[in-house]
Amino acid sequence: MTKPFQKAMLITSIVYLVVGLVLIIWPDAARQIIIYAIGAAALVYGGYRIIDFFVRKEHLSGTIQVGVALGIGCLLIGLFLIFKVDLIVTLLAAVIGVAVIIDSVLRLQIALNLRHAGGQYWLVLLITALVTLGFGILLLFNPFTAVKVATIVAGILLLIDGGFTLWGLLQVKSSIPERTIIVK
Repeated sequence: MTKPFQKAMLITSIVYLVVGLVLIIWPDAARQIIIYAIGAAALVYGGYRIIDFFVRKEHLSGTIQVGVALGIGCLLIGLFLIFKVDLIVTLLAAVIGVAVIIDSVLRLQIALNLRHAGGQYWLVLLITALVTLGFGILLLFNPFTAVKVATIVAGILLLIDGGFTLWGLLQVKSSIPERTIIVK
């Protein structure tokens, strides 16, 4: 492993560990910060597109430009994200909840079909379908609790990933001796 690659992996693992801890300790604030950051990025990009349209003066060349329209659209999306954080969380949770419910019902049907066909693992599929169905219903009817749990789980997964990456780097470093390059 090259030193720049090791350094990049070390930085990545530290970022994962820090972000994972933030998601676990402050899930609501972290989620809001992420939505605010996306909203701010949309505002900046929208402003850039509008300014770029007038600075370049390409609209005078007779070609059709959409810079102002795209800029205004991004500005409106950015403002909506920043001022309606709770609504965004609710809408996303509802959309994901409906998708999870549909997927769970389909897997429930597959599990029942497997049972009738004499399949071996139909019960495992049935149980996982029922568990995810419950999670989908929770997302749909109690989005803030479900999203908070999902945020904490994402934080735990980032901690695990960052920890394993760091551990792997330490294992490689301790098992492979440093090589010296001799120039003749």
